Amino acid sequence: MLIEIIIILIIIISLIYGFIKKIPLSLILILLNIIIFIVTIFYINLIEEFAFAPSYLRNSPKIYTIFTSLFIHGDFYHLISNMIGLFFIGFPFENVVGQKKFFLVYILSGIFSSIAFSVFSSGNHYLIGASGAIFGLLGAFAALYPMKRVIMPLPFIFVELPVLLFALIYASIETIYTFAGITDGIAHSAHMGGFIAGVLSAPFLRRKFVFEKSFDINKLEELLQNERQRKIFERAKEAREKEIRDAWIKYLLKEIKCPLCGGEIEINGAIKCKKCGYKR
Repeated sequence: MLIEIIIILIIIISLIYGFIKKIPLSLILILLNIIIFIVTIFYINLIEEFAFAPSYLRNSPKIYTIFTSLFIHGDFYHLISNMIGLFFIGFPFENVVGQKKFFLVYILSGIFSSIAFSVFSSGNHYLIGASGAIFGLLGAFAALYPMKRVIMPLPFIFVELPVLLFALIYASIETIYTFAGITDGIAHSAHMGGFIAGVLSAPFLRRKFVFEKSFDINKLEELLQNERQRKIFERAKEAREKEIRDAWIKYLLKEIKCPLCGGEIEINGAIKCKKCGYKR
């Protein structure tokens, strides 16, 4: 039991550290999954201890597995396929919604994927893997920024397409497998549960900006200090959809600093410095 407690503490501490140090949680989660997979090679009992079963929803002391099962993978292919998905979906999604909302979608989708799995499976089957949570990220991403282009790996090639298209393809496949009752060792119902949870969470994740479409983005140009900031600025100007434009502006505000004191800049009716009160 000691090793299980240590692993849970490592997960919690790593996530808290990521929040404090502003490290992308996508990276933290990928590293945690890889480390825990290596641990299971030498301590295989950890898989059974952390795996979720539908019967655990009924007054079981192992209800915690609804969380820990997200960090357990059965083999290398299971791990690498999920981590590729987390890399190509997680990083860009976290970049536009931020750490807190990213993590909220990830955890809630993981929980709902377990519940969906319980509806379609018997109590004798186990659920492991991060795929349900990743499908939740995909669902939320597609609902919030449908035309945002993402890179997804296919056999021998990488394809860049709107995230909505990828979501529709994968959701259609998982729906067919779930309701056809196909048993291939993959928890398709969990994927669908996570995906639906992600889509339903989207309305609560929309960023609320105090500036409207009429905000003159050109006012930010004189605050640009390097080429990186200028590229972000240009992307914001080129964005056709308001949500994409607002996301780029929000991202730019994290980069630029007050020309007087170096403090953080915000837009609250006008361009202002949170620290010294500089106003444009």
